[in-house]
Amino acid sequence: MKMVAIMNIQLLLIKTDEQIAALCKIAERVWHLTYDPLLPAGQVEYMLDKFQSPHAVKEQMETLNYRYYMAVIDGKNAGFIGFSPRYEGREEMFLSKVYLLPEFRGQGAVREMFALVERETRRENLSKIRLTVNKENTHAVAVYEHYGFCTAEKAVTDIGGGYVMDDFIMVKELE
Repeated sequence: MKMVAIMNIQLLLIKTDEQIAALCKIAERVWHLTYDPLLPAGQVEYMLDKFQSPHAVKEQMETLNYRYYMAVIDGKNAGFIGFSPRYEGREEMFLSKVYLLPEFRGQGAVREMFALVERETRRENLSKIRLTVNKENTHAVAVYEHYGFCTAEKAVTDIGGGYVMDDFIMVKELE
């Protein structure tokens, strides 16, 4: 008889400074693994400070209506998702972050994170999820396509410090 391990996946709303610090630690590891080969030297550290440092995450939660959830698999912090309804006044959900540590991939956490953002989008009476993804991040683009996102446009955004983000804007219409 073959034994199958069932993973215990939880998505926990991030509220405390300790949880924010854990999120930022995951972001640092995933961003360096993902973006060091794609971006100029120094840009990853700049972006981590600007977007995924404790002060940046707290500001996003306090002023931009961001919600962050930690994916916990069998009691271990595995990744996180961050989204904001009606970001920048748009009648859509902005999916800002979906990150999972490599050792936890293939266990269903990403599926659960996408299901959460879809439920929250519907709960907010919105019908569209929008995200941006680096054009060179082919793995992420493929994952988003797998979950029903389509490329709507391209955008190059100046983020200061002499750096830009060269992204696809992807959208998923909910039924």
